[in-house]
Amino acid sequence: MAALSAIAVGVGSWAEPSQAQYTPKPSCPLVVPAGQQIVQPKRIQPNQVKAKNAMGCLSPADAVYGADGCPLKLCGPNAGVIQLPGP
Repeated sequence: MAALSAIAVGVGSWAEPSQAQYTPKPSCPLVVPAGQQIVQPKRIQPNQVKAKNAMGCLSPADAVYGADGCPLKLCGPNAGVIQLPGP
């Protein structure tokens, strides 16, 4: 029984808000219609933005990113599409 008490105390002290070190960043504005949040491009680390934007658009669902790591706009329907020669 003492072991269970020690576990409960350990978990309780870990979950106290005063010990939390993480502060979530505010959400990025949607670049997709409100009903399509599932396809919203994810935020990236600000130090990755320059390299990601330099690669260009890899697909129509890709995005151009702002300095804070939030997507600014979708690349568009023709982005990253390679036209293959006909048969």
